Amino acid sequence: MKYPMIAALLVAGPTVAAFFPATAQAQEGCAAQTAKKKRRVGLQLERGLKGSIEGALRGDGDLASEVQGTAGQAGERRALDARATADCDKTPPGDRAANASAPETATQRAQRKMAANDAKYPSRMTIPDDWKTAKAAYDAFGKVSCTGCEGGYTFAGWPDWPRDEFSGKYNGAETRLSRLPVGHVHRWSSNGFAGTLTVDGEEQVNGFRCRKMTYRLEKGGKSAARPSLICWGKANEYAGSDSWVGVF
Repeated sequence: MKYPMIAALLVAGPTVAAFFPATAQAQEGCAAQTAKKKRRVGLQLERGLKGSIEGALRGDGDLASEVQGTAGQAGERRALDARATADCDKTPPGDRAANASAPETATQRAQRKMAANDAKYPSRMTIPDDWKTAKAAYDAFGKVSCTGCEGGYTFAGWPDWPRDEFSGKYNGAETRLSRLPVGHVHRWSSNGFAGTLTVDGEEQVNGFRCRKMTYRLEKGGKSAARPSLICWGKANEYAGSDSWVGVF
């Protein structure tokens, strides 16, 4: 065969495009229409080169001049890529947010450090919104007017405990709850309400060993319930040792 290398190129088919810069893909962040235009030019170059090779094999084409013309088109294609890149560089900062993050501000740095510090203490754990909503509904359901109470009302949803070794002590309530076996149900009644506190179980929450519980209040065929959580760790940066800490 007169052009053995040409035959090899024809067999390769689509790989002919590999001889030119693979720039048909738009740079990340550029407009989609720019990418389409570059792909279209790439296909035209590939078809032009393949046509030149086929013409040379048939003997009715000038391979040298046609390849030179195709090379000129490739130069134009590179120029198009350069302009597209320049256009990307002119894109407003807000539009390039996905590709380049802005430097961290002093406020953001302080917030990050505060979040990292808070993560050391279970009492500063983020509480799910649905937990907060359930607690608000539970407290509202058990709110009772009381002339002899501070503020003029009391809450029937607060458990009533018999006096024991934990009464009146620092973290006494949390220590008491930590001693109850899993599955235990504590019961009380107040102002016509029937309340229960169930120790549901122990599990890891945000890296802390925690106990999950459920408060439930019933009256007149209606009820309300809320989750509760105590965890083992330091109460704050001033605590000298770990203890059971009320989280929610």
